[in-house]
Amino acid sequence: MSTHANQLLTRTLDGMDPAEHARLLTDENCGQVPASLIEDPDWMSEQLRLRGRIWNTDDARVLATLWWFSTSTRLITPSVASFVVTGEALSPRLEDLWLHWHPDSRLSGVTSVNVLTGSPALEPLAAGLRRTLERSITSVAATARIRHRPLWAIATDAIAGCLLWAGRARGTPESATALAEPLVAAIDAPMPAPRYTEIDSPSGTSRLFTKRTSCCLLYRAPGEDKCSSCPGRPPEQRHALLRENSPH
Repeated sequence: MSTHANQLLTRTLDGMDPAEHARLLTDENCGQVPASLIEDPDWMSEQLRLRGRIWNTDDARVLATLWWFSTSTRLITPSVASFVVTGEALSPRLEDLWLHWHPDSRLSGVTSVNVLTGSPALEPLAAGLRRTLERSITSVAATARIRHRPLWAIATDAIAGCLLWAGRARGTPESATALAEPLVAAIDAPMPAPRYTEIDSPSGTSRLFTKRTSCCLLYRAPGEDKCSSCPGRPPEQRHALLRENSPH
């Protein structure tokens, strides 16, 4: 990691709730592998095979979608979090990212070893995110022989969710989520617009959630159900489940 990147990561952590630091720190129980492996067809095929052991299915579309649903958020977390907290962004380039990889294919986080340059920071961040997402989606789609567009929708939700998480961790969710639309627009990819929704908690206060545009296909794995925030659920059911998960 470059000295500048290490300093920026430290500033980012200092500006966040310590309870949220884990997403940005190396997990001692895993190895680190270069994110550029995502473009290696053999490596990607092996990740889907390993993921099949977790979800008890060999449906490539389901496995690739579930893998991308979790991985996309982790890939963008260092750059989005640093941007929200400091206004400066750690690099999202695949060549600058190291995956916190577990032997069963799960990822617990990502480390970025460089800092983006350019001002204002939104434009270079958007350009870097587009390239990383485009390269990753192309590889995942080719490996599983699935369409690109649903994976881009997952990327939209990853950005919206990561901005909301980073904003909460900093104590400024409103200003962080206000970045979602301009950032996705600047990425200029075949992505739906990011959306949020407010849900009243049992105590009567409202809490912001990402209004997802994508489905992770979890319910297509044996014995699994739709996520509480799944766009495939009826709105009233989805809101009730999210309300249950809201802090009292």
